[in-house]
Amino acid sequence: MTVAAVSTLIVGLAFGYLGQRSRFCFVGGIRDYILIRDDRLLKGTVVFFVVAGLSFALLAQFEPGGRIGFSRPDGLSLWLTAVGGFGVGFLSVLANGCPFRQHVLAAQGNISSIGYLLGFFVGAVMFHTVTAPWLLRLLP
Repeated sequence: MTVAAVSTLIVGLAFGYLGQRSRFCFVGGIRDYILIRDDRLLKGTVVFFVVAGLSFALLAQFEPGGRIGFSRPDGLSLWLTAVGGFGVGFLSVLANGCPFRQHVLAAQGNISSIGYLLGFFVGAVMFHTVTAPWLLRLLP
């Protein structure tokens, strides 16, 4: 195994452990705050965005031009990303949790979470084999 595979496994196990212990969930935090004004799960979401922002700012210092390999998307790409993100978010709310939380629950043996993830992965394969080539022909 390569160093990248081992380091990915270690980081994944660490994130999974922390996610399981903290009950971290984006959707659940927002849902709980809106419905019952409980901000316990929402704190994890806020911390995630703060750490992500600081990490991107730190990484930008090491890249020429400070762009960290990102290109500026066009309007159609932004629209398609927003629609896809809304779809994943909406379906996650119906499934009672975000994809990260579903991974944690599936690892704990939750049958409905395993079913959710099977649908999630089948959808990802379908997107990359059917939808992505079609979109690439459509986009300039």
